[in-house]
Amino acid sequence: MRITREMLIKLARDTVDKRFKADPSVVAVFLIGSVLRDEPLLGGSTDIDLLVITKNEPSFEREIVKISNEIHLDIVFEAESLYAKPRELRSDPWRGWTMWNPQLLHEKGKFFEYTQSILRAQFDDPANLLGRARTFAGPAREAWTMTQLGSEPTLPEYLTMVENAANALAVLGGFPLAERRFLLEFPRRAELAGHPELTDTLLALLGGLDLDPEILRAWLPAWEAAFLQAAAQQPPNDLRIHAARLEYYKQALLALLATESPSACLWPLLHTWSLCAETGTLNEAQQNDWLAVLQTLGLDASGLSLRLQGLDHYLDVLEETLDAMTAQYDV
Repeated sequence: MRITREMLIKLARDTVDKRFKADPSVVAVFLIGSVLRDEPLLGGSTDIDLLVITKNEPSFEREIVKISNEIHLDIVFEAESLYAKPRELRSDPWRGWTMWNPQLLHEKGKFFEYTQSILRAQFDDPANLLGRARTFAGPAREAWTMTQLGSEPTLPEYLTMVENAANALAVLGGFPLAERRFLLEFPRRAELAGHPELTDTLLALLGGLDLDPEILRAWLPAWEAAFLQAAAQQPPNDLRIHAARLEYYKQALLALLATESPSACLWPLLHTWSLCAETGTLNEAQQNDWLAVLQTLGLDASGLSLRLQGLDHYLDVLEETLDAMTAQYDV
């Protein structure tokens, strides 16, 4: 099946027509995410991200709907009240950028026109730009500080610190980093922020700076087995590792391994594998495979202390950058 951007947009529109237009609780529906790119596919696969705004609190936050092995719908539901103060959205890195330029598919009233017009005014003012960056930088430093007070981080907690640290720099140049393209797009954002050296620092924080790409490729069968095991839960424990998303990740990993930056596959591989391990469903052999990966990357219990030292250095550079911008713009 040949997948085109036009086909993906039609699938989104058809879904909205069938499911949401007649629903009186739905205020608006937007197409967001990768389909808005000129090239939405990575490895021949993609998701169709829909944001559904409801009058009241939605009954659930997220839904994954499989269309084919290569395509699935990723539908997020949020209450209209979260967008009631558009001025505050200017410093919200997620909702702010989401409302900057989505594709409106359905609306009742003037929700979008009102919200976007206020949001866009002064969106790029230094105070709002720094606010978006500090939304990530603050939690990253706070979590790191807790580790120095005797709180041993779990791997998911450490990865969240790294993700926040990376996004704090990345949002100085645009939208927060997408999961599959996380390490692929970070170098450009780091360069825009004036710190290209932090690309190697970020890779080192994940244990991937000098990692042979063939090792990454050799891990894929064990990763896939763990994903299938975790995704078999009924009901699904974590929609990020829903069964419909297997090929979405797998084809992206293979595509990234074939690029000039094969280490870019490390983040989606590591992040999803850690989510699988957290479900507690892996058998003994699968758990041993996972522990061996962590040991190789220096992300096991004995290696995390060294990684935390590197994270401290990264955060120091980040904080100096944000402080310099604060002084420069007197905000």
